Amino acid sequence: MHSKNLRKEDIEAGIALLEQKIEDGRYLLKYRPLNNKMHAAWSEETRNCLIKIYGPSSPNVRSLESTVGATPVWMGMPPEVAETYQASRLERTVAMLKSCIVSLKRKAGNSGRE
Repeated sequence: MHSKNLRKEDIEAGIALLEQKIEDGRYLLKYRPLNNKMHAAWSEETRNCLIKIYGPSSPNVRSLESTVGATPVWMGMPPEVAETYQASRLERTVAMLKSCIVSLKRKAGNSGRE
Protein backbone atom coordinates (compact mmCIF):
# COMPACT_ATOMS: atom_id res chain seq x y z
CA MET A 1 0.00 0.00 0.00
CA HIS A 2 2.92 2.43 -0.62
CA SER A 3 1.61 5.96 -1.14
CA LYS A 4 3.01 6.56 -4.63
CA ASN A 5 0.95 3.73 -6.10
CA LEU A 6 -2.19 3.96 -3.99
CA ARG A 7 -5.73 3.76 -5.19
CA LYS A 8 -8.24 6.10 -3.56
CA GLU A 9 -9.55 3.20 -1.45
CA ASP A 10 -6.03 2.48 -0.15
CA ILE A 11 -5.52 6.14 0.70
CA GLU A 12 -8.78 6.18 2.62
CA ALA A 13 -7.73 3.06 4.52
CA GLY A 14 -4.38 4.72 5.34
CA ILE A 15 -6.18 7.82 6.59
CA ALA A 16 -8.39 5.67 8.80
CA LEU A 17 -5.32 3.92 10.27
CA LEU A 18 -3.64 7.24 11.03
CA GLU A 19 -6.81 8.70 12.53
CA GLN A 20 -6.99 5.71 14.88
CA LYS A 21 -3.35 6.18 15.88
CA ILE A 22 -4.03 9.87 16.60
CA GLU A 23 -7.00 8.93 18.76
CA ASP A 24 -4.90 6.34 20.59
CA GLY A 25 -2.10 8.88 21.11
CA ARG A 26 -4.53 11.43 22.55
CA TYR A 27 -5.84 8.74 24.89
CA LEU A 28 -2.31 8.07 26.15
CA LEU A 29 -1.80 11.78 26.79
CA LYS A 30 -4.88 11.93 29.05
CA TYR A 31 -3.29 9.84 31.78
CA ARG A 32 -0.18 10.92 33.61
CA PRO A 33 2.38 9.75 34.15
CA LEU A 34 2.58 8.18 30.71
CA ASN A 35 2.57 4.41 30.69
CA ASN A 36 5.95 3.55 29.14
CA LYS A 37 4.86 0.13 27.90
CA MET A 38 1.71 1.50 26.27
CA HIS A 39 3.69 4.39 24.77
CA ALA A 40 6.29 2.02 23.33
CA ALA A 41 3.55 -0.23 21.89
CA TRP A 42 1.78 2.79 20.38
CA SER A 43 5.03 3.98 18.84
CA GLU A 44 5.72 0.59 17.27
CA GLU A 45 2.16 0.25 15.95
CA THR A 46 2.31 3.77 14.52
CA ARG A 47 5.63 3.01 12.85
CA ASN A 48 4.14 -0.14 11.31
CA CYS A 49 1.16 1.88 10.00
CA LEU A 50 3.48 4.40 8.37
CA ILE A 51 5.54 1.62 6.81
CA LYS A 52 2.36 0.03 5.47
CA ILE A 53 1.26 3.34 3.95
CA TYR A 54 4.56 4.87 2.78
CA GLY A 55 7.10 2.03 2.70
CA PRO A 56 10.03 1.35 5.04
CA SER A 57 12.42 3.91 3.55
CA SER A 58 9.95 6.80 3.67
CA PRO A 59 10.97 10.11 5.22
CA ASN A 60 7.73 9.86 7.22
CA VAL A 61 8.98 6.70 8.92
CA ARG A 62 12.38 8.29 9.62
CA SER A 63 10.65 11.38 10.99
CA LEU A 64 8.61 9.24 13.36
CA GLU A 65 11.70 7.39 14.50
CA SER A 66 13.40 10.68 15.37
CA THR A 67 10.27 12.06 17.09
CA VAL A 68 9.20 9.08 19.17
CA GLY A 69 11.15 7.42 21.89
CA ALA A 70 10.94 6.24 25.44
CA THR A 71 14.55 7.08 26.29
CA PRO A 72 15.21 10.28 28.22
CA VAL A 73 17.63 12.78 26.68
CA TRP A 74 20.16 12.33 29.43
CA MET A 75 20.78 9.81 32.16
CA GLY A 76 19.56 10.86 35.56
CA MET A 77 16.79 13.03 34.16
CA PRO A 78 14.27 13.63 36.96
CA PRO A 79 11.15 11.49 36.38
CA GLU A 80 8.80 14.47 36.06
CA VAL A 81 11.07 16.08 33.43
CA ALA A 82 11.37 12.78 31.53
CA GLU A 83 7.59 12.36 31.58
CA THR A 84 7.02 15.90 30.30
CA TYR A 85 9.60 15.29 27.58
CA GLN A 86 7.93 12.04 26.51
CA ALA A 87 4.52 13.71 26.44
CA SER A 88 5.87 16.51 24.22
CA ARG A 89 7.35 13.94 21.84
CA LEU A 90 4.02 12.14 21.70
CA GLU A 91 2.24 15.44 21.00
CA ARG A 92 4.70 16.19 18.15
CA THR A 93 4.11 12.73 16.70
CA VAL A 94 0.34 13.26 16.76
CA ALA A 95 0.89 16.57 14.93
CA MET A 96 3.08 14.80 12.35
CA LEU A 97 0.37 12.16 11.81
CA LYS A 98 -2.16 14.94 11.21
CA SER A 99 0.09 16.36 8.48
CA CYS A 100 0.33 12.89 6.93
CA ILE A 101 -3.47 12.76 6.80
CA VAL A 102 -3.61 16.16 5.08
CA SER A 103 -1.10 14.93 2.52
CA LEU A 104 -3.03 11.70 1.91
CA LYS A 105 -6.30 13.61 1.54
CA ARG A 106 -4.68 15.80 -1.11
CA LYS A 107 -3.43 12.68 -2.86
CA ALA A 108 -6.92 11.14 -2.70
CA GLY A 109 -8.39 14.31 -4.22
CA ASN A 110 -5.86 14.19 -7.03
CA SER A 111 -6.12 10.44 -7.66
CA GLY A 112 -9.26 10.88 -9.74
CA ARG A 113 -7.42 13.34 -12.00
CA GLU A 114 -4.44 11.16 -12.86
